[in-house]
Amino acid sequence: MTTRRLILIAASAVVVSGCATAPTTPIAPAPVCSGPAQCRAEWDAARTFVINHAGYKIQTYSRDFMQTYNATNDSPSLAVIVNKQPDGAGRYKIVASFACDNFIGCVPNQWTTLDKFNRVVSAAGAQVTQ
Repeated sequence: MTTRRLILIAASAVVVSGCATAPTTPIAPAPVCSGPAQCRAEWDAARTFVINHAGYKIQTYSRDFMQTYNATNDSPSLAVIVNKQPDGAGRYKIVASFACDNFIGCVPNQWTTLDKFNRVVSAAGAQVTQ
């Protein structure tokens, strides 16, 4: 086998393994809050998490929506969208989406980061007494 052929085989293996980025373990459920204090604590935690873990700066921020700049140029860095969605009876679900522009995969992994986001934000809300 030629060196060129070995390089092509190795590169193909990397591409195929990179495409398998689906989560292998269950992801923690999206955080749910009720009441102004708990929702504020969770939204603040969500913003801090995005600032510390996204590969891009926040482009749009409001009381129920935040979005970083989009991932571009084959970057493995994470771009983020977070929505605070009404869930009925005064409750809200904080739903995040992490993605990159790299077909091999994101760094850090978007599924692992989503799981961590859900856990960190939920923990921030659990510390608030209603």
